[in-house]
Amino acid sequence: MFPLRIFAVPAALLLACCVYLPLPRAREGLDAALRRLYAPFARAFTRKNGQTDDMPALLVCLLILGGVLLPLAALHPVIATVLMAPAFTGLSALPPGARVKDELDSGKYARDIPAYEALVRETCRSLAPAFVSGIAAPMILCAAGMPLYLGPSLGLGYTLLCALAPQAPAAARIAAAVQRVAERVFCAFMLLCAGAVGRNPLRTRGHGAQGRLLSILGIAGDGADTHAPMAGDIPQGIFLCGFASFILCFTLCVLGFVLCR
Repeated sequence: MFPLRIFAVPAALLLACCVYLPLPRAREGLDAALRRLYAPFARAFTRKNGQTDDMPALLVCLLILGGVLLPLAALHPVIATVLMAPAFTGLSALPPGARVKDELDSGKYARDIPAYEALVRETCRSLAPAFVSGIAAPMILCAAGMPLYLGPSLGLGYTLLCALAPQAPAAARIAAAVQRVAERVFCAFMLLCAGAVGRNPLRTRGHGAQGRLLSILGIAGDGADTHAPMAGDIPQGIFLCGFASFILCFTLCVLGFVLCR
């Protein structure tokens, strides 16, 4: 049955596209709902001096959340797909990037070239963290958990940690550790897909996903640029990140078939 369940991960990503692309603010609503879910646990572990023990509160919250999602995910792969879809929050960064490109194409910055180039770089730079934290990380966790029906538990548990990161240091540390692993994996797949945008991966540089993406696009500003930043670099960056995510998803599906055949 597992080879069939692994398709729940790409299906969840496709379902997330149908939600986050037309409704990018849905992520804000999801984060607010997860914070409300955590609030009773935080109050239960708050001392009389007002200090909250984040780690035990998080562990109890994650265990209860996982315990609720586990039997639901085991019922049917379609239910697992629906439960995992909200974890792919990185897609909510694409509509703002498209709006920035439209703004640049409108000629608003025609007389301010430095601001134009800075906005292109900043927009492209923001794509990499969104894909790492909101697509690659939950995809790896969901795929790893699917053999034991833990995909939704791991995916939404990680999303809960990301939502609580600004207010709970323990959540920020755990989420950052997951993202560091996901960033290394995603950088490797971006290099693998660099040829799709006409770049030799061996001639790219940069540290982390942000620097590597700008280097592949040729707008890193490090003396090895292939051209000045332009509005077309934004959709090219989206395509590269999306293609790398697709190859990563395909690889995870193949690994699922091979390991659980």
